[in-house]
Amino acid sequence: MSGVLSVELGNTDNVFPTCCKSCAYLKKERGVCGHDIDCDIRANEAVCPPWYWKSASAWPENFHEEVGGAYVKEMGTKILRRRLPDWEVVQCQRIEDALLWEKYTAKRAQLRDKSVSCAHVSPETAESIQYSANTTLDHKVNEVWLLHGTSEEAAIAISRSNFLPSSGGCFGSGIYFADDAKKSNQYAKGRTDPLT
Repeated sequence: MSGVLSVELGNTDNVFPTCCKSCAYLKKERGVCGHDIDCDIRANEAVCPPWYWKSASAWPENFHEEVGGAYVKEMGTKILRRRLPDWEVVQCQRIEDALLWEKYTAKRAQLRDKSVSCAHVSPETAESIQYSANTTLDHKVNEVWLLHGTSEEAAIAISRSNFLPSSGGCFGSGIYFADDAKKSNQYAKGRTDPLT
């Protein structure tokens, strides 16, 4: 790969080749290796999971993990506080699933390969997430972070059904997302069972 740099933090065990601004940033700020989307497309057609996935080291093995996500919780809190400044994400569970990721990246690659010019979108969420999260998104196909408000029970059911769209909804079948935390919060419901 051309233009390879090397970043060193502390001792020589922490030296690794870098090829994009994200590599250097993530090594310095988070102590991890990760790339921006253009680098991932060049290196592996962007099929590897994001750097912050705990199961990423298992790739390409089949995995399905429900993990606590400190990084996504941090990004979620930033997004939430743009519209609901006194609120905080209390807990974050993230689904890391190899088969779903493969389907997602294949569909994203189809969109990229069509070379259709997309009107650039800049959702409110983009202004809140960190540089390292934003650079993993393929903006050429309008890949963005969005919010979905629902109940805890529905969220569990959605994750267990491999995120298949339901037939309900105000506007027909599909999954509805928003870039505004207040809008998503209108559809969120509290727990039906008391916390123990």
